[in-house]
Amino acid sequence: MSKKVLKLNFKNEKGKTKTITIANPKEGLDKAVVQDSMSKIAGAKAFSKEEVALYETVDSAKYYTTQSDDIFDNDAE
Repeated sequence: MSKKVLKLNFKNEKGKTKTITIANPKEGLDKAVVQDSMSKIAGAKAFSKEEVALYETVDSAKYYTTQSDDIFDNDAE
C-alpha cells in the first residue's frame, strides 16, 4: 500500500526548518498555488513556540510517497 503526503517546509525566526505535513494532498498542485498558500501561512504569523514564529519564511514543498507491504496485521482480522 502506498501513501502520499505533501511536506511544506518553512524557516522559523532562528533559521531552523519547520515542516507541515499534509496527508492525502490534492494531486498536481503547481508551484504558484503552493507558494501562495505557504506565503499566507507565513504571513498570518499565527503559530509560535516560546515566542519564536514557527513559519517565518517559505522554504520548499515536496510530495513524498511511501510504500509498505504488510507481512501480517493483527488488527485486520
